[in-house]
Amino acid sequence: MERPKPKTALAFVLLGLVHYSRPNILLAFKPNQFFNELEKISRYKRKTLEEAARRARQQNLIEQTKQQQLRLTALGKRRALPYAAHELRDNGQLMVVFDVPEDHSAARRQLRMLLKKWGFTQVQKSVWLTAYDHRESLDLAIDELGLKSYVRLYECSLLYPE
Repeated sequence: MERPKPKTALAFVLLGLVHYSRPNILLAFKPNQFFNELEKISRYKRKTLEEAARRARQQNLIEQTKQQQLRLTALGKRRALPYAAHELRDNGQLMVVFDVPEDHSAARRQLRMLLKKWGFTQVQKSVWLTAYDHRESLDLAIDELGLKSYVRLYECSLLYPE
């Protein structure tokens, strides 16, 4: 299973603000190199990436500290976290199991869209798996959708990997 890749310049910029990531360290100490490297890996032009950073400020996804450094807001963190998920060890899998009542069908649809977007594999209608640790992102999304009592997350190991 592949980790979801950011598909927009804005997502690449937000990922660069996730603490302790290589892009984040470059941004803190060598901002010019940050945008140069981001340009190489994202296939977006530097001007597009800088404009995405300006838009992120306008959308309250990032803010500037008193020390003139950029950092993610809570909203920005929710948008960037899925792309920063690390792979679970030893054939580990994150399993999402849910049974959402019909009167919450719109929230259930949103949850399924998120799972697809983040690269989960559907095992059954309401059982999804991934090799990446999306617990923090899922907790935020499930809480935001009001589905806490209908969703369970499990970390498991595949005994017979493909």
